[in-house]
Amino acid sequence: MIAQDIDAAGAWRRLLGWLLAGWVLLILSASLYPFDFQPDRLWAAVRAGFPLLREWQAPSRRDTVVNLLFYVPVGLLGMLMQHPARGAWGRGAYVIVAAALLSCGVELLQHALRLRVPSLADWVLNVTSATLGAMLAAVYAVLPIRPLSTRLRRLDVNPALALLVALWLAAHAAPFVPRLRPGRISAAIDASMALQPALSRVAAYFACYLVLSALVRALVRRESFWPWFLTLAGTALVSKLLFVGQALSPDECIGAALALPVIRQLRSLSHSTSLTPLFAILCASMLVAGLAPFGFNGSAQAFEWPAFAEAGSAADPGALPQLERLFLGIGAVWVAAGSAVGLLPGLVLLLALAGACEFAQSWIPARRPEASDLLALLVGAILVQLAWWLERPRARIR
Repeated sequence: MIAQDIDAAGAWRRLLGWLLAGWVLLILSASLYPFDFQPDRLWAAVRAGFPLLREWQAPSRRDTVVNLLFYVPVGLLGMLMQHPARGAWGRGAYVIVAAALLSCGVELLQHALRLRVPSLADWVLNVTSATLGAMLAAVYAVLPIRPLSTRLRRLDVNPALALLVALWLAAHAAPFVPRLRPGRISAAIDASMALQPALSRVAAYFACYLVLSALVRALVRRESFWPWFLTLAGTALVSKLLFVGQALSPDECIGAALALPVIRQLRSLSHSTSLTPLFAILCASMLVAGLAPFGFNGSAQAFEWPAFAEAGSAADPGALPQLERLFLGIGAVWVAAGSAVGLLPGLVLLLALAGACEFAQSWIPARRPEASDLLALLVGAILVQLAWWLERPRARIR
């Protein structure tokens, strides 16, 4: 019994480690977006001695709120993932120093970005935020609360699942700049209401929420499924209104609503058994998403090779935003790997399906054939295979 408790504690800390890694990726994505690095700007700042980091510039109210919240999960997860034998003070000092180095590295790299302004105030607020997170972890440790790990179905979360969770959060919040004024939120609601639904995106979001349901089923116990799923789904929808650069489209609302009865039906099966019919539904949904609005004509378009283009001729107007497309591609491969089809046959089927859709899009004026969906599937296959390699040593130990 003691050995099982030790193994569960180690698995819980590994889970927290994956969550922390995912959050750090979100921080880097939010802080360095749009990634247009200019080394000359960084070199000029080095020669000048980083003057922006030696002067205190009062941040705006929005930047203050963001910086005070953004590093709280770093302090919280960093404290909880460490072994209790280190002591609260030792764990707290370690995580605060690590957060300070991470924030300092981000501020230094921002010197190479034209649209970013490094700030000493941001660094101080980030360190304060991590300290608050560490304090929350210390308070959590002494409260009589049922451990979160007892609500989880599995503790050994592989990289594919961890990345899917991070992608789902990032897709609905990037570039992580909140709308703090009520007027801006109202404007976002009005803009969302003005959007017109498209069958291709409805089908794609329908598939996304099915993948999300399978992800939640893999992580939490059966009795905790609906609270966790509805929380993640609701948070995603609300985040579209709360963050700059996001819009709550009717496509996603319709897709989520259509997914609910299918999810309820799939829950009548065990998680492992449900993955096979789920994979079949995903294939059908992705086929509709790739071919709608089915308006074929006789003149073919050129295939666009740049993948994950946000604008320009390479962007597909009928497709989801790129992070959602990456989430769906990785999720579909993960579902295929757990189904009766298997990883390799499932990957071949998904690639053939995506390739056929891209080929057909050459004759659909409302679409743009390009390589994003194919690349997302290949990334998913690499991550799933990597997860298996990482899990084999622990399986042999057991």
